[in-house]
Amino acid sequence: MNITLKSPYFNEILHLLERLEQTQQATFEQAAQKIAECLKNNGVIHTFGCGHSGSAALEPFHRSGCFAAVDAILDPGLMFQHGAHTGTNLERQEGYTPKLLATHDLRAGDILLVFSNSGRNPAGIDAVLTAKEKGLFTIAFTAASAHKKSKSRHSSGLLLKDAADLVIDNCVSQNETCLTLDDTAVAPISTLAFTAALHHILYQAAVLLYRQGKPLPIYKSSNTEGGDMHNTALAAKYAARIKYLK
Repeated sequence: MNITLKSPYFNEILHLLERLEQTQQATFEQAAQKIAECLKNNGVIHTFGCGHSGSAALEPFHRSGCFAAVDAILDPGLMFQHGAHTGTNLERQEGYTPKLLATHDLRAGDILLVFSNSGRNPAGIDAVLTAKEKGLFTIAFTAASAHKKSKSRHSSGLLLKDAADLVIDNCVSQNETCLTLDDTAVAPISTLAFTAALHHILYQAAVLLYRQGKPLPIYKSSNTEGGDMHNTALAAKYAARIKYLK
């Protein structure tokens, strides 16, 4: 990439996007095809992540420009509302996630997207294993660099990459950062990598549906003329399947 910016962090973002496009495009296309197929069959895209990875899971839910058929699997404990240390411990607790997923309407033919940079903690691995038992196709967003160095905390010995049907490498370091000051790693970039990859895939899925002449059940901004009416109609279509769509 020939563009150079003044900010070292912005330059790292450009390099990250370049790595994603160069190394993950085939996997992006597979994910987009699976999502488009799921939506054509009236399925739902479920998203899951813990802590800061939960930000990526929340990103496409009930958002302007995104599909209405997205069910974010959210939990206050895993998202730090009950305390950061509590959330970290819950993410490492085997058996917690299956109970959480049981409160959502997961069906065969749906898709589960799981976000975890390290891919080593039981919460994400349990989510994938539980979803696969129910007949869902599972896609993991994780860091290949972390998988090379990490040991699973799950009793099965599996890492997230071993459990999921399809794995997308976010091309980020194990410690989730991209710059250093002396020996201190700074400038987190993993969430940006997750969301960039996710929105690229969702866009590709929308293009596939558009080219096939299929309707695009996508939210509009509620701050634009007619946005509320459009979004209310879409929400009514999916409300029975999406827990937090009220």
